[in-house]
Formats: sequence, structure tokens, C-alpha cells
Amino acid sequence: MALTKVNDQRQDQRVDLALPAQISIGSQLSLQGSLKDLSLKSAFISMKSSVYLQMNDEVGFSIQCTPGKEEDLIQGQARISRISVGAGLAIYFTKMDDSSADRLKALLKA
Repeated sequence: MALTKVNDQRQDQRVDLALPAQISIGSQLSLQGSLKDLSLKSAFISMKSSVYLQMNDEVGFSIQCTPGKEEDLIQGQARISRISVGAGLAIYFTKMDDSSADRLKALLKA
């Protein structure tokens, strides 16, 4: 996997990845998507519909690091920082446990 810097204006290095991802709002709603890019502080998740979501909404997220390994997740809480209608949404991580943070760092170094 090659590391690709997506935008030179960003402070953190971003990596292009295609991994399964999920956004959840409470226990009522979860939306499936695909991770497009990732940094230490944020991610962009491609999804067809974000109709239930608005800027600054607090959401839960999970990113499947290794397809087929349910326990290999990066998960936590995030705030929606941008919505691209029909393309997906950007999230800014607000809370993550230590094991998820370690997985995130390892994934970005791969």
C-alpha cells in the first residue's frame, strides 16, 4: 500500500484507503460506506446517502481494518465536518479508545 498525500494544505498526512466503514446515530440508524482517506484526526467516508446527517452532528464510527476480522476495528465518536451530497462525508474524530488509536497509527504507517 503506497502512502499518498491528498492535499498539501492539510496539517496531517492523509492516506488513500478503501476499507469498509460505518456511521451510526445512536442505536437507531447506521449507514454503511467505504473509507476513502484517513489521517490521525479525520476521515472521508464514501456513501451514497447522508440524508439523515447534518454538519456538526455527533456520530459513532467504525472502520474495518482487516476485512473478515470483526475484532480489528477503529471505532469511536466523531463530528461531521463536511458533507458532499452523493459522494460522502468527512468526519473529525472526537473520542477513540487506546486500542483504536493504536490501530489507526499502525494503519497510517503501513
